[in-house]
Formats: sequence, structure tokens, C-alpha cells
Amino acid sequence: MKNKFKIAIDGPVGVGKGTLAVALSKKLGALYINTGAMYRAVALACLQEGVDLANEEDVLRVVAKSKIELRVTDYRTRVFLNDEEANDKIFSVEVSNAVPITSAYASVRKQMVRKQKEIAEDKNVVIEGRDIAAKVVPNADLKIFLTASLDIRAARRYKQILAKGEKAVLEDVTREIEKRDKLDIEREASPLTTVEDSYILDTTNLTVDETVDKVMEKLKEKGIV
Repeated sequence: MKNKFKIAIDGPVGVGKGTLAVALSKKLGALYINTGAMYRAVALACLQEGVDLANEEDVLRVVAKSKIELRVTDYRTRVFLNDEEANDKIFSVEVSNAVPITSAYASVRKQMVRKQKEIAEDKNVVIEGRDIAAKVVPNADLKIFLTASLDIRAARRYKQILAKGEKAVLEDVTREIEKRDKLDIEREASPLTTVEDSYILDTTNLTVDETVDKVMEKLKEKGIV
């Protein structure tokens, strides 16, 4: 196995980035970094402070004074906001609605990317998000961009919501994903995009195991494992 490798996974909502990243980190003994959880922690901090989400300066002030940490236990990433575990809070409806706003600010992304680079430095990492190959680890040994049909992505997210004991309507989930896709693609700061040397993998008709197998084959081709 290559010494000190980095694997970047990008893609929109519901393509299976987190599931793939966790599976790969277990197989390879690498650190799993969930950048989306960090941006969710920023949104949560802003909601707790009661700041105007439309005011970039106010949001940046919250970022500057907030302590956001990722702690990995048994390949499970635990998010801490000001020394308090926030995993159960960052996936609330309120945070989900706020994060596209707070994460779109260039100043916020600059601060978070700097922190993400620091976490990934000198480690074997599997890191997932929306601007990983383009901004966070542009020198990644393998850059993966996952895609899937809108219907499949909505169905996956719908099942996740129900599994947490929350209520949801599939049509509403589909509309929210379409809205998030549009925001991610069109934002000025670090938009969701595919870098030239990405391995593009459509997960629409793939199981988790099949997805992992295809990526492992690519890692072997590149001499990473």
C-alpha cells in the first residue's frame, strides 16, 4: 500500500459519498473526514447564536469564535461544536435548511478548507464533500466523483430520514435535493464540479459492495493498494 495516500470523494446529495468513504476507510485503515458535517456544525452554531444567516460578516464571526472538531472512533466521525458532541443536532431540518446558505460564503469556505487541509495533512485519509478534489486535496491520489439519478438519490435520503424516526414526504425530499443541487452548482465559492482527472462513478444501479469493489479496482490500477 502506498505510504501517505489521500482519496477524495465528491458528489451531490444522496450519491453515497459517506457510505463509500466509511467503507474505504475501514478497508484501508485510513482517517475518514466528513467535511459536510463540519459545514453543518457551522450552520448549527449560527442558529444557536441567532445571527442573520443572510449576513456574511455575522456568519464569519460565528465561525471565528466556534471550535469545530472531528473525532473518529471506530471509523465513525463524531462532530464536536464548542466541546459538545453535535451529531444528533447537525442533521435537523433547521440545520439542513441553513447549511446551503452559510456554506455558500467564500469567507466561510476559506476558513473551513484551511482547517480541513490541516486535518488531512500527513495522514492516510478518505475525505468526502463537494469541493474536495478542487480545493481541499487537489493532489489526491484518487479523485472520485459519484453520481446517481435524482429519483434514486431522493429515495435514499427519504429512507435515511425515516430510519431516524422522522417524518418525510418523498416528493418534498426530491424537491429539496433539486434545490440543493442548484445551490451547490451555481454558488460562486467552490461550486460542485468535476475536476479533469476524476474517476466518475454512477451509483444508480450499484449496491454499496459493488461501489466499493469498483473503487478498490481503481485503487489497484493506480498502485495505491
